[in-house]
Amino acid sequence: MLVCDKCSSAIPGEAKFCPQCGDPVTESDKAQPVTERPTVANVEISFGYSSSPNYEKAVSICQNLPSYESSGEGKDIVHHVVIPITEVELLINLYELVGNWKSSQMLINGRPSSKKDLTYYGVGCYRNRQKAYSPEQYCFGERVYEANIWGCKRLNMPLMEWGGGWLEYGEFDDSGVWHFDKDRIRHDLEVRLRENELCPVLDRRHVLETLDRLPNAINPKTDSNWAYRTSYEDVNGRLQEVAVGIRPVLSKANKLVMGDFKPSWEQEDEEVTQVVYETEPNRDRGRKPSHDNKRKQVSGKTIVNTIAALIILFMLILIFG
Repeated sequence: MLVCDKCSSAIPGEAKFCPQCGDPVTESDKAQPVTERPTVANVEISFGYSSSPNYEKAVSICQNLPSYESSGEGKDIVHHVVIPITEVELLINLYELVGNWKSSQMLINGRPSSKKDLTYYGVGCYRNRQKAYSPEQYCFGERVYEANIWGCKRLNMPLMEWGGGWLEYGEFDDSGVWHFDKDRIRHDLEVRLRENELCPVLDRRHVLETLDRLPNAINPKTDSNWAYRTSYEDVNGRLQEVAVGIRPVLSKANKLVMGDFKPSWEQEDEEVTQVVYETEPNRDRGRKPSHDNKRKQVSGKTIVNTIAALIILFMLILIFG
């Protein structure tokens, strides 16, 4: 990725103009180094003299900081501080005092920024993390629908107990073994890592190593950490349960997490439906195995749900004819 030589904004691949200032992409735009370890961004805030009642308070805050500098005198004075982005509460308080003044400017890693950059995206999430009972669990998801193995719920790639999302990136082979499309998963991770790169605890290397550690292939018939994701479909005039993907056994999913901290997510106990494949997948359906010659071991709960669905369907036919 390139960095604009005019405004220091990131320029996506194949773009011919900077998305922030419109400057054409030239050889002057420097390549952005890939950050492997989390780095703490620096925030520069500068402002001039103001008749605002907040002026004296803003100056007093800045003078207490070791990075404080000033230039000029009287109404021409300019105050300047550099604060690490980890001090997000201080930054927000100071910006709320001076942010609306014409003389004020805020740069994050040399890039013109606004209050939204401090309260939204990765930094806003980091701010909430610092208030959490367990900051580490916060990043891995405090709720089941936020559960993730990456260590950052802002990446919006949860490990959902019912499957779906990035878990659908792949396909079955002839034996009913699921093979992940890791190139597609990596692409989505990279996009979201860039969107949240200012978070001081987001570790890009950790995220990508977690992807490398993820098994390339999953066989739910032999791997108790995974199960088939199923759906009821009409097969030759009969409602049958067919496998359409895979899903994790969430209580065991923290085995995929790297590092000493192992998150936990509450999950309702349920009987897992096991589907045993004897024939190759149905290629016409893309990733779904063939419906013919299947043996299934279905829980009592599943049978009850199936009967209830059929009763409701029968009643609807009687009502609407």
